[in-house]
Amino acid sequence: MPALPTRTGLQRPDGARLSLYIDGPDHPDLVLVLVHGWQAAASVWDELVRQLSRSGTRIVRYDQRGHGNSTAGRAQPSIPLLADDLKAVVNATAPGRLPVVLVGHSMGGMAVQALAAQHPYLIGEKVTAAVLAATTSGGLDRSARHHPPMTRLVGIAHRTIASLCIRAPRTAHRVRDLIRPRPYPQPPMDVTAFWFRALLKHDVSEQLGALSRIPVHVLVGDSDQNIPPIHSLRLAAQIPTSRLHVVAGGGHRLPTRHPEAFLAVLERACADALPIASRWRPWFGRWDRRTPAPTPRIRTADSPGV
Repeated sequence: MPALPTRTGLQRPDGARLSLYIDGPDHPDLVLVLVHGWQAAASVWDELVRQLSRSGTRIVRYDQRGHGNSTAGRAQPSIPLLADDLKAVVNATAPGRLPVVLVGHSMGGMAVQALAAQHPYLIGEKVTAAVLAATTSGGLDRSARHHPPMTRLVGIAHRTIASLCIRAPRTAHRVRDLIRPRPYPQPPMDVTAFWFRALLKHDVSEQLGALSRIPVHVLVGDSDQNIPPIHSLRLAAQIPTSRLHVVAGGGHRLPTRHPEAFLAVLERACADALPIASRWRPWFGRWDRRTPAPTPRIRTADSPGV
C-alpha cells in the first residue's frame, strides 16, 4: 500500500462534493469500499487500512456528505440519499467487472442496506460480499423500550438536542465539542441533527432480499449501547446468507476500538468475495452459515460512542 492515499472528489447532482481516499494498486482484483457512520469521517478506517495486508485490493474510503471534508449538498438528508452516493462511489472506483466488498459501520451499514434495497441488480453481479457492523435494518425508535436505561436517556437527550440544534446550530456546536471531543472533523450541529432524524426513519427490514445472494458478515459488540446487539441479531436472522460475529466487550466504535476483530472479519469477507465473483452460483453449495466464525475476543473495556 502507498504511504499516503490518493485523494479525489466526486460531484453529486445536488451540489454535494464527496471526498474520496483511495489506497492500493492501479489494477486491482478486488475493491473494498468502507462507509463510516454518523458524526464520523473516513479517518475512522485508518488503522484498518494500515493493517490490511491483502495484495491486489483497492481500498476506498470516503467522507459521507455533510461529514469530514465532504459538503452536505442541497438534498434533504436521508439514508436513501446516502445509498445513491454509495452507488456513485462504487461506479467511480470499481469500473467494469471488478468485484466489490461493501463495509458499512453504523449509519454506513444502513447505507449499504439501502443500496441493496434500491439497486438490487448490483448485489451478486457487482457487490459480491458485505460487512454490516454495529448497525440496524430499522426500528431504532420502536425498539427503544428494549434498550438499557442509560441508552434510553441518551436517546432522549439526542432528540432534544437535535431539535434545539436545528434552531441554534452555532451554540450547539460549541457545547457538543466541550462534551465529546473527537479526533476527526465534526459536521455542523444542525447537519448532525438532521442526520440523526434520518437514522430514526431508516427501515428496510422488508427489503433485504437481494443481500441473500452474497455472503454477509454481521459484526457487533456485545456491549454496544448506541445500537444494542438485538438489532444485529435481528439483521442476521433477516439475511439467510449471513454470519454473526460478536466482539466480547465491544462497544459501538468497533473500527477504532477493536481493529483486530474488525480486520479478521474484513479478511474473511474479501476471501468470500472472489469465489462469488468468478463462480457465483456454485457458491451456494459451499456457504454454510452454521460453520462457527471465530472472532478475536477483546477483553479491554470499550466506552459507548458513534
